[in-house]
Amino acid sequence: MVADFAQLSDDELLALSARQPQAFGEFYERHVRAVLGFVRHEGLRTDEALDITAEVFAAALVASRRYRPGEAPARAWLLGIARNKLAHGRRRAATETSARRKLGMVRLTYSDEALERVEELLDAEPALYTNGTAALPPAEREAVVARVIDERDYDEIAAASGATPAAVRQRVSRGLAKLARLGREER
Repeated sequence: MVADFAQLSDDELLALSARQPQAFGEFYERHVRAVLGFVRHEGLRTDEALDITAEVFAAALVASRRYRPGEAPARAWLLGIARNKLAHGRRRAATETSARRKLGMVRLTYSDEALERVEELLDAEPALYTNGTAALPPAEREAVVARVIDERDYDEIAAASGATPAAVRQRVSRGLAKLARLGREER
């Protein structure tokens, strides 16, 4: 068992992530600001940049088992995931905007208070997300997996689950917060 992950390379951290989730925590801490800056540079609002950044690291954690060191550094691999998430988000946003216009619906927004809370959480000790989804209540687990891993939008998840999009957002938020707590406890 490795005790000092700070001494390891990114490639080594990714290789250990499946067996030692704390290794991914070190990888996350090294690169979260770069990923957030990269996606924020694309002109996204703070809440959108935070969502995409969370999705990038969730996807990277899931894909870490398949990561193979190559000519490009691990950071380039991570930014490639971010680029894909951004492209997917743009396509999804265009579809959602079109559907909202057809239905005469307004876009959901986050309050300043909610955004401040997210920023407080980001400023606090970074969360270590693990494969702790089994510890989540079924509704939260299904919502987190559908949103983060399957990359489905909130409306689609809501339609499939019989819940409202707002309820699905809340389930995802609560589930990710619980995963963050679990990750901090594992440190």
